[in-house]
Amino acid sequence: MFPRTRTHRLQGGSERRRRDAVAVALLVGVLAASGCSAQDAEEPKPSAPAGARSLDQHQLEATRLTKPEATEYVHGLGTETPKDMTGGGTDATPEACVPASTMLRRGWGEGAVAYTVLNLGDRDGGATTRSVKLTTYPAGEAKQVLASVEASLRKCPSVAFQAETGGAPVKAKLTAEDATAPGDEALRATMVHTRDGIEQHVVYEIVRTADVLSFFSATGGFGSTLSEEKKAEFMPVLKDELISRQVTKVEAALKTAS
Repeated sequence: MFPRTRTHRLQGGSERRRRDAVAVALLVGVLAASGCSAQDAEEPKPSAPAGARSLDQHQLEATRLTKPEATEYVHGLGTETPKDMTGGGTDATPEACVPASTMLRRGWGEGAVAYTVLNLGDRDGGATTRSVKLTTYPAGEAKQVLASVEASLRKCPSVAFQAETGGAPVKAKLTAEDATAPGDEALRATMVHTRDGIEQHVVYEIVRTADVLSFFSATGGFGSTLSEEKKAEFMPVLKDELISRQVTKVEAALKTAS
């Protein structure tokens, strides 16, 4: 057998390079046909959902309205944080009412990762109490929570649940309404029940801005035997200015955080 010459070695090297080039070209062609690049094939990089925006606990607390921003109310900061949130079930019946009842009674939905409360009272000593609860969720979950509550409200004209004060179960009427609030979407609801001669009315509004829910409630009670005219005077009200002011502050916080 003759020894391999330098010419043979060069020819062999050229042939190997040609085969390698053909192989690379074939690979690039296959990847292009599947919508990938060679770099994508080597290093797949999962992307975050488009438009995902949220706030952490510290940012959420800093987003609450301050005393100068809520001058018409007695200002009281709640101490509730995610550590105070429990995932316990609800006793609401029928089953279709559970998502709506859970959210309206707690002020937060399952999956919330940050939570804070602002309590507001009337400066004139009125009986209406107001609460503003802010919750933030992982990407896309705030929208799912709000959709679940809205669907539940549409199927649930009345609900029964055990009151925190004990006694016989509360039987309340639920009404869903359209809301024209700032933010990405919103819903409004009312809950009415009578107990021991006192008619309780609660007005709720929930506004979603990206992955943050702003939850507003106003509660008022009065004698069930009052005339409709007198009841109207005591009916709890959620002022649009309060809702707009809080949601605008959430929007500003989200822009700063993004």
